[in-house]
Amino acid sequence: MVWRRSYGREEVRELLGALEAQARDAMALAERAQRDMDQDRFASFLDFRKKVEEVRALLALTEERLRGLTDRRLDDLRAEFERMDILLTGLLVKSMRDYFAGMRDDQVLPIGARELFEPEVRNLEQIRTKLTRPPFAERIGDGVMADLEETLALIRKTISRAPALPDFSDAPTAPKPLKRLRNLARTIRN
Repeated sequence: MVWRRSYGREEVRELLGALEAQARDAMALAERAQRDMDQDRFASFLDFRKKVEEVRALLALTEERLRGLTDRRLDDLRAEFERMDILLTGLLVKSMRDYFAGMRDDQVLPIGARELFEPEVRNLEQIRTKLTRPPFAERIGDGVMADLEETLALIRKTISRAPALPDFSDAPTAPKPLKRLRNLARTIRN
């Protein structure tokens, strides 16, 4: 037996309000990351990424709460959630595109930039998959998908020239030198 708590409309409305506030914060962090990148500083990008993950978690929580809602009149909340989800997704993709488009080809990237940007490719591919399914496929604009594809191309281009973190793992030791074949042919005497 699966126990499912029923949630109220007011709780979902509060979550939708929190989503709007988190989205405003994410956009402000995206602008700050853009300004800092011009000075070869990438720490602000980490703050933006963290906020994007918070927004994504809040979206997932809101969606889960909507499913748990027992009220029969959900159309208005579902429509508001889907509208907000599409809007936030478009804004986040556009912010990422602007960030990577503003990166100069000769810009010095910090060591570990590859590991910093690789998760963005996976996240954007997940977003692409989400946007090609109902109810988003028919409601998403062509501009968002074009921005997404352009962003993926820009990130991959950046990753191709980004330095990776050094590998300090416990790699196996170098192989021992092989004995000469003539030593192997000798018989061992007791």
